[in-house]
Amino acid sequence: MQLGRRGFVTLGLAGLLGACRRGNVGDMVVDGKGERMYGMRSDGSVFTDAALYPNRRLKLSVRNLSGDPVWDLDSVREQILQGYLAKGYLRSDGVDFGLKVDLNVVRSQQFDRDVMAQFALLGAVGTAGAGAGLNASQNGPGGAAGGAAMGLATGATLGAIAGYFVADNIYVVVTEATFAVRRNATRPRRVVTFDGSPRIEEWEESGYGSFAQVHRVTIANYGGGRMVTQQEMADDIRQRQIRSLISLL
Repeated sequence: MQLGRRGFVTLGLAGLLGACRRGNVGDMVVDGKGERMYGMRSDGSVFTDAALYPNRRLKLSVRNLSGDPVWDLDSVREQILQGYLAKGYLRSDGVDFGLKVDLNVVRSQQFDRDVMAQFALLGAVGTAGAGAGLNASQNGPGGAAGGAAMGLATGATLGAIAGYFVADNIYVVVTEATFAVRRNATRPRRVVTFDGSPRIEEWEESGYGSFAQVHRVTIANYGGGRMVTQQEMADDIRQRQIRSLISLL
């Protein structure tokens, strides 16, 4: 009887120790100690290359509509731009550019269920494996690729960690990214010449410039932690968001 009690206690302690370690949840990334859990979601991507464009000068703007004052836009802009330059794009002087990237941080805050309600990509539930398996069985082009996309859309998301950590230690950053290819704006020249008169040149405005192609992607990084301060967790998520934005192109 005494041995049975000891065995019960031993099993109970083992169970408690196992419960303290955070296992992987869906497609979340868990750090080595299990104290932090990270996730990333996007509703699309941009498939392109700098070599495709005759004018590779890229104009980058970074905006912050989230109201979070910790974003140093000048520093973030330069950090992201350096990432793009390393991929073969060129720095624009602000006037001459062929490509435009606009990054708008729309949410940067602690966990709030309103965020999940506003951004569908953060509120999906299910398993990535089930989504991929379902769509991969379909015939025709896009079967496997479509399955991966479906799995991405139905994987575990921000809601999966809501029950693991207190809300104050769950942080989320959502950025609306726009990539646009500029259409060559022209100003046709009209030349008027009179017999015996000096040559007169007139320029006509053709209207506002425009973009030939526009791609919009919403990117979210989020995560939670224990034994960690709010500031540390928020800094982690912001840095992960910057790396994701560099990977946009």
